[in-house]
Amino acid sequence: MTNKFTSPFARGAFLLILPALAFSAILPDTIGQWKRGDATAAPAPDAKVWAEYGLQESETAPYSDPATAKTFSITAYRFSDSTGAFAAWDAVRPADAHKIDVDGVGVETPDGPNGAQYIAVGNFLLVFHGYKPNKEELAHVFLTAPLYSNAPLPTLPRYMPPGAVANSERYILGPESLARYAPAIPSSTAAFHFSSEAELAEYAAPPGSRATGKTPAKTTVVVFNFPGVEMAQKQFPMFEAIPGVVAKRTGPLVVVVLHPASPDEAERLLAQVKYQAEITVAEKPPTLKDNPANLFLNIMILCGVLILFCVASGLVFGTIRHVWRRSGAAADSDEMISLHLSERP
Repeated sequence: MTNKFTSPFARGAFLLILPALAFSAILPDTIGQWKRGDATAAPAPDAKVWAEYGLQESETAPYSDPATAKTFSITAYRFSDSTGAFAAWDAVRPADAHKIDVDGVGVETPDGPNGAQYIAVGNFLLVFHGYKPNKEELAHVFLTAPLYSNAPLPTLPRYMPPGAVANSERYILGPESLARYAPAIPSSTAAFHFSSEAELAEYAAPPGSRATGKTPAKTTVVVFNFPGVEMAQKQFPMFEAIPGVVAKRTGPLVVVVLHPASPDEAERLLAQVKYQAEITVAEKPPTLKDNPANLFLNIMILCGVLILFCVASGLVFGTIRHVWRRSGAAADSDEMISLHLSERP
């Protein structure tokens, strides 16, 4: 029997739809009055690291307003999960960007209307070039995107010591990103086969210390998060063995200070990282039974039902007894017996 995929017609049809399978649209055709132009695939800024972050698809497209002839462009990256999108957002932000209030996390460059915005929402990273969308326009972009996943962003960054150099944070998910941002730490020590993750940030040396050829002007802090305390305990001695490293373990977190400006600076940064376990207790959702007003109403209804039942029962009993007597079937025992005590001497 001839395979249907080996026929010339089938091969030709497959070749015609192959480009469509290789590239599918991420961005919407319209955003308010803006019309999308021809979209093209967008290259990853760091192919190996972003592949480790879980990059699945990317696209860049121009938008124009026919009424005003204004234009801007959007570059969209879709990742396998929100952690990968956040890690890419960490890596792609310019050093001079400042945070903005958007859904997810976002920054913008101080270039006025022609600046750029970098926004991570769910499993998407969106870069707006030459335009600053409002919340409705932004929501329209990611809610119409295919395979959008509204998952929470990673919580590891909140354990970082405050006061980091602006936009110096980097997220580490595997050997490629570790080698790019913290090559002094071996991959075997990080133990990514345990599904560990890490956040890195740089801290300026305190005013009292002077940077020399051997002492860097900035101190790098890396916080590793392991799935369990036992895994962190097992890997902690390997972190301590790295030359020039001061390490600390707190719960499932291992904090590493790389080449600190001074021992006091290392201790100051380490002391600011404290793991606090969070226990979520499943609570029973409130119902109408838990409402005091509803309980009082139910009591009143029950009392009314009991009163009606008593009245109805009395009427039924009285009616039956009346019919019974009218029928002449009353027994002698139903007559009242009088003792006539007043006539006794």
